[in-house]
Amino acid sequence: MNAVNRPVNGLPHGGICLKKAKLGHRHGVLMPEGKTIRKSHGVVTAQDVADKAGVSLTTVSRCFSDAGMVSKKTLDRVSSVAAQLGYSPNIAARVLASRRSSLIGLLVNDFEDPENLDLFRFVSSEAQNRGHYAILMNTSQEKRGAASMVTALLSQVDGLLVAASILPEEIVERCKIQDKPIVIVGRRSRRPEYSSVYCDNETGGAQVADYFHGRNVKRPAFIGVHPDANVVLERMRGFVSRVEHLYGFQPITRMAGNNDYDSAHAAMSELLGLPKPPDGVLCSNDLLAIGAKDALGGSPDGDSVIVVGFGQSMLTRLAAYHLRSVGLPFEKMVRAATSHLIDQIGDANSKSTEIAFPCEFQGETPHR
Repeated sequence: MNAVNRPVNGLPHGGICLKKAKLGHRHGVLMPEGKTIRKSHGVVTAQDVADKAGVSLTTVSRCFSDAGMVSKKTLDRVSSVAAQLGYSPNIAARVLASRRSSLIGLLVNDFEDPENLDLFRFVSSEAQNRGHYAILMNTSQEKRGAASMVTALLSQVDGLLVAASILPEEIVERCKIQDKPIVIVGRRSRRPEYSSVYCDNETGGAQVADYFHGRNVKRPAFIGVHPDANVVLERMRGFVSRVEHLYGFQPITRMAGNNDYDSAHAAMSELLGLPKPPDGVLCSNDLLAIGAKDALGGSPDGDSVIVVGFGQSMLTRLAAYHLRSVGLPFEKMVRAATSHLIDQIGDANSKSTEIAFPCEFQGETPHR
């Protein structure tokens, strides 16, 4: 018997006949056909997934970086195998290989705003549909170290979605130097080089003016936050212009200053103290509307004053308030903005654009 076929413990070479077995090399390890032997570190690689799924390494890469490039059948098979093997893409290695992280940043004003949870949920969902991932970034000046943290995170993302009311100049310069695209979501961009996806706020404001006029409101008014916020100005501009057209005079306007309950309560209390207080008030968002409605509780004419919010947020679900609110196609806007940003990341020659969605207001309290 030759050396290859010499029995070991009564079996040909431990039970495997190397003469008849087909041998393969992977990571420097000999393997009989149909068997998988990995290094001792046990890390599952994209090549392991490709072999088991019966596809090329390039196809596996596309499944995790640009799912739109492969068929649903292939994507499902690769995803299933990856889950079985416990494989997840190595983002650090991807960055080194392609100089892209497949990460997009979502810049907001405040982590504590509950509306940002829905915002981030929709961004993450749409990003994952396109083979990307999202991280939340806070630009609130009240949070110590927030600015430096955002600056550090910018180096990790391929592009930036901006939902914050103000885009800091430092971030603008950093993205310009690093050639990272920016898309503004929820408002028009003040910079023509940036795309924006937003709701037609002016038309929404005008719709409320029409509603007040139809309800025989005599003294319409507007309560906003700070006058340097584009969204507030657009909603006020649409409302004021339409009121002037319908009534022949300008409505009363007040800026609460801060975007919080107490500021709105104070602004409404001030309006109620006028010799001829308003009997219809549009607030630039639902939080202000809640503060304004509570201020009416101490007024003898409170029941006759109509208060309308803007955004149709989760606050409209509070049955105690019966809050009317201008609705926004929020999910559609966010998903469109996310998809457009990813398109810009993949196309260096893409141009900025504006994508506007219509507001929805029927004048009735929403039923949830």
